[in-house]
Parts: sequence; C-alpha cells; structure tokens
Amino acid sequence: MKLQQPGDASTMPVPYITAYSGETDPSPLVFTKNHLGALRLAYEHQRDDDRRLGVLRARAGQSREGQPIWGSPNARRQWECMEDLLCQVCGCPATDDRSGKVPWLVTDDVFRRTGIDCGQTATPPTCLDCMPLALSLCPHLRDAPAVYMVGKATPVSVLAHVYTPAGDGYAAFTGEHNVELPLSGSDLLSYSVAHRIVVSMSEITPIWRVA
Repeated sequence: MKLQQPGDASTMPVPYITAYSGETDPSPLVFTKNHLGALRLAYEHQRDDDRRLGVLRARAGQSREGQPIWGSPNARRQWECMEDLLCQVCGCPATDDRSGKVPWLVTDDVFRRTGIDCGQTATPPTCLDCMPLALSLCPHLRDAPAVYMVGKATPVSVLAHVYTPAGDGYAAFTGEHNVELPLSGSDLLSYSVAHRIVVSMSEITPIWRVA
C-alpha cells in the first residue's frame, strides 16, 4: 500500500486523504458579481480550478508537509477520492476487479440510508486490501462498522462553510460550518465554500456488519 508517512518519528501510517498542517491555504475570500449581477463568493485571486460542479471548492495544498491532522480530510483529496473512486487510505483505485463494484467502509454516523439499496455519505471508499489496516488503526471505525459493495456513486451535495458580505468587500464567516447543501436549488451555494462532497450510492450490497 502506498501510504504516506508523517514527517516526525511516528511509524503510524497516514491515510492518503488526511490533511497536513502545512497544507492550509490562507487565500482571502471576497464577494464578486456573476454575469447576472448576483453576489457570489470567490477567492480574491481566482484560479481555474476554484470551482467544481458549479461550487466554490476549498483550496488545500498537496505538499503533505507539516504534521498530519488526524480525522481531518484534505478537501481536494477528498473530492478526488469521491469523484475518481480512489481508496482514502492508499490513494489507489478502490474498485474491486472481480465484481466491478466499489467497497465502502462506513459507520452509522457517516452513512445515511435513503432506500433499500441506496444511501449517502461524505466518506470516500476503502479498497479491500486496506480494510484490515483501517479497522485496526482508525478509532472512528470501532463503532459498528459496515462494508457495502457499491455499483454507482453520484455527487449530490456538499458540506460547506457559509459566509456573508463584509463592509470592506471581503467575506465574513457566519459560523455555520459543514452545512449540507444540494448541488442544485440552494441559494446558499453562492455564499459558501465547499470542503467535502457527498455522494449518493446506489446498487449497494452489504458484505458484513460488526454488531
């Protein structure tokens, strides 16, 4: 497994998705106007990759410098894992070659069932090879984890921080963080910066669940 190692003397493997202290991006946020004259949140110095799926996406460095921030995903790597179906532990393709489905390791606090064979989550997949390591090391997986094989995963919403215009033209954080907003039909999207993407999983089959 191609696990990243921390920069200190620790031997604890660091999952691919984990954020590092040296990857924080302090770029200021401002409000601009779109082609219709409506306010829209943006970075002061805009880049082509700032928006994804019509949403302002949080910037995050990819250097893996500094100390790992355990339990906190790097925003860009989280999106990459969700959209490209990569393993959050090793960063490699998670799809099982034999079944053609994607294994997902979740607990009740990160998985929302929406039907008999479908559900939603902001947690990326975990390949079958990395599951034993994840189960043995991740404290969040000690609470009744379940494994599903997933046929399809479609982005449906984001977890975002909400901002409001400040008097100086910049953006002020409202204090609302990790607000779930649908990718369409929400006026708050124009006032938010997305940190994680949520997918709707369908054609899911449970493999096992630890009671």
